[in-house]
Amino acid sequence: MNPHLLEERVATVSGGPGLAETARARLAAHKATADACRRRTSERRAELERALAGDSTGHALDLMLELDALERVQDRIDHRLSELCDALSDPRSPRYGDAQPI
Repeated sequence: MNPHLLEERVATVSGGPGLAETARARLAAHKATADACRRRTSERRAELERALAGDSTGHALDLMLELDALERVQDRIDHRLSELCDALSDPRSPRYGDAQPI
């Protein structure tokens, strides 16, 4: 997911007093994980470019495998963060079979 869109999704979660501390911690942990994965992917991509250009003695195949895994994991992390944002943004009023709040 586009990092800017993800930032907007996180911003939709109200940080008001109704949000439990555990929910805030989960949101922060999910966001930190997504950001760390994105940074690591960027670093590995740069290392791979250097290795393929012959400027480094790094192992290009190892870098490619790690980069592939990071890109696949990033999608999962972003999806989980997006789902968490949806869950935390849902109205807190209970709903019944007719989907109407009480």
